[in-house]
Amino acid sequence: MRSGYGRSPLPVPVGTPLGGYAARAGRSTGVLDELEVSVVTLGRLAWVVADLPYVNTDLAEAVRRAVLRVAPGRDVWVSATHTHSGPDTSCPDAPSRTPARWLAEVPEAAAAAARSAVAGERDVELGVRRLRLSGVGGQRSGVRPRRTVPVEVLTFGPPGGEPSGVLVVLPVHPTVLGADNLLAGPDLSGAVRRALSGRLGGAWVVVATGAAGDVSTRPHRRAQTPEECARLGALVAESVLRCLREPARSTVPEEAAVHVTEVRVPLRPKPPGGPAAGELEERLRAAEEGGDQVAIRTAWTALQAARLAAGQPPPADLSCAVSVARLGPLSLVALGAEPYLDLAARLDRAAGGPAVLLGYTNGYLGYLPVRAAYRRPEYEVLRSPVAPGSAEHVLAQATELVRKEHH
Repeated sequence: MRSGYGRSPLPVPVGTPLGGYAARAGRSTGVLDELEVSVVTLGRLAWVVADLPYVNTDLAEAVRRAVLRVAPGRDVWVSATHTHSGPDTSCPDAPSRTPARWLAEVPEAAAAAARSAVAGERDVELGVRRLRLSGVGGQRSGVRPRRTVPVEVLTFGPPGGEPSGVLVVLPVHPTVLGADNLLAGPDLSGAVRRALSGRLGGAWVVVATGAAGDVSTRPHRRAQTPEECARLGALVAESVLRCLREPARSTVPEEAAVHVTEVRVPLRPKPPGGPAAGELEERLRAAEEGGDQVAIRTAWTALQAARLAAGQPPPADLSCAVSVARLGPLSLVALGAEPYLDLAARLDRAAGGPAVLLGYTNGYLGYLPVRAAYRRPEYEVLRSPVAPGSAEHVLAQATELVRKEHH
């Protein structure tokens, strides 16, 4: 297929409100690592990946219009890496609306990157690989949380040759740095890009975020510092390099057709009620007495979620964007939400071929927990606006689209 790559920097001025953490006090004081907007073209699909906390629907539409001006006739996806050190892309009085500055500057950067991608398009073979990543990300909730995650690696290049580009789908919240960090940057996603680019020579690298709704670096990180971010980024890069030495799980030949579909799936709101703050405060005290830092952080975030959710109305639009791209044997499924890791495994089993699940794309609903997660008062469930069973319903709709495209 024809494929190209382009990138454009996304400057963040001092004094910019940063998104991702409700507990952050203060605005940006500088830039730790440059943010960027990347575009990868795969046939008719132009896939934009931006170093942002999330992409609201209005921003996704503005980026689409800007990209179509330089790449007409394409289907356009807009993904956020979900960095918690990027500019806040929600208005304080209307979280589903994007501030005017980023509604103008992100599309401009995307158009510049798309122009470069289209100009550099060439025929490539797409390789699909999967690795099991240890020591970086793990589930931060659940009865028996997993401490390893599956990572999808897509390579672009001539058949049998060295890759000219690598796209990593990492199902881990890029949250090494904490709420006390006031330096803008892409966090773990940027650290992976930097480490992998340095080891691959001239190949380009894009890192997108997968089914990371209940996955973060919390079980493995030793500190919340730039040095720790670099260490974890290097671990991911080393795992990817080992994976590239193995044969591809599947290949998408140059002549493969690309089919793209997008729908919005309406969902039911979560019933009112929930655990009392006193119950969660007691849980936090018990965790503090036990001394387990992961348990303390989990209990604290649950209490924080309950306080944030108190009296907060549900979003006006309770629907999830579902986008499917069929590239030969490969299915890319993108959700405008924060999907749980279990959904990726279920999609893989149901898709009838290699499938990659992406989050934070073409809109932002919030957390999309699996039904079983609602049995425990964890942060993600308390913050989710949708009823139990919503994730399974969305996945069923996505799987149906995949099968239609397959046939």
